[in-house]
Amino acid sequence: MTESTSRGTEREAQGPRTTDDMRGRLLNMGASPAAMNMAVDEAMLLSQQEQPNPTLRFYTWSSPAFSFGYFQDIATEVDVEACRADGIELVKRMTGGGTVVHGQDLTYTLILPRHAGEKSISEVYQCIGQSLVKAFAKLGIPAECHAVGADALKTTQNICLTNPADYDVMCDGKKLAGVSVRRNRNGMMFQGYISLDMPSLSILARVSRDPEVQQILIKKSTAINTAGRFITKSALIEAISEIFNIGVAFHSGKLSSSERAQAETLADTKYAATKWNFLG
Repeated sequence: MTESTSRGTEREAQGPRTTDDMRGRLLNMGASPAAMNMAVDEAMLLSQQEQPNPTLRFYTWSSPAFSFGYFQDIATEVDVEACRADGIELVKRMTGGGTVVHGQDLTYTLILPRHAGEKSISEVYQCIGQSLVKAFAKLGIPAECHAVGADALKTTQNICLTNPADYDVMCDGKKLAGVSVRRNRNGMMFQGYISLDMPSLSILARVSRDPEVQQILIKKSTAINTAGRFITKSALIEAISEIFNIGVAFHSGKLSSSERAQAETLADTKYAATKWNFLG
């Protein structure tokens, strides 16, 4: 994933709020449908207006899914009907960037309330990337941050795995983890993924209508559990949670009842709707 100006969407100007309490929530929420996953993220971002609460959320997907960036016209890039026939959910993110393949990955969202002296988006990207590299090293996974300003592989398709950006996590020259951002006057939302297991070739083939791009994607894709490694999602979450360094102490928590209610509404009225995903 990438931010959709230089790396993503930037919205409203920074608000005046100062956050003194840098304790936050750690949420391990398991699997949900694509629409609900995106709805929970937006509900958490919206809640920062009334109740600033830094949050690190881990989650997975109950079905194979492609999430795509705010500015993508996904219907021109994938065969929508074929994806539906294969049980692949399609959902537009609030954040920018390209198509991300979900189902075999570990996905996370970082929510940070706005405050005086906050880190820049680039600084947060750097903190995320460096934290993941250290967590991966603890698990015996060789990785490094993509060099700032390095050229990305250019393709005719907006596919996250083939376009590493600054501080994305790389393994043997292939992208292992990426992140995108959306911010408003109340908070910043970073949506990231980590390739844990390789998706099937049949799913990768649905990411693009173009056979040449399909081959590039297959060639450039990688995952943690290759080369004889087997890391569980729970072990990966534990390692990241212990090492994650963003200036916030995260402690086990849960969604508020208002966040959950708002997420359920957003899932039904926005993220499962044709207007948002294909006409917006």
